[in-house]
Amino acid sequence: MPNERREPQRTCIGCREVAGKRGFVRIVRAAGGGVAVEEPGERLPGRGAYLHRRRSCWERALRGGRIGAALRAKPAAADVAGLRRRLETMPANGAEEA
Repeated sequence: MPNERREPQRTCIGCREVAGKRGFVRIVRAAGGGVAVEEPGERLPGRGAYLHRRRSCWERALRGGRIGAALRAKPAAADVAGLRRRLETMPANGAEEA
């Protein structure tokens, strides 16, 4: 029997769906209190939360204040504005990014 590695599972804070870690974008609360989006291949330190690469999940998380709850800190207005700008670059049809 081959030695298969299982992909870690994570929960989207927008839709609450559980899926493989690779299908998510990680939002991080840094030590200084700022919020950053982890790019593919990057590993930022700090408390993290996961969102699908779908516009609907990002909208739900931003609208409902779920990001603050998941990161256990209220994000600054500038951080929320940065996340909203990132949301605007996502496909409107809800398709996942490549």
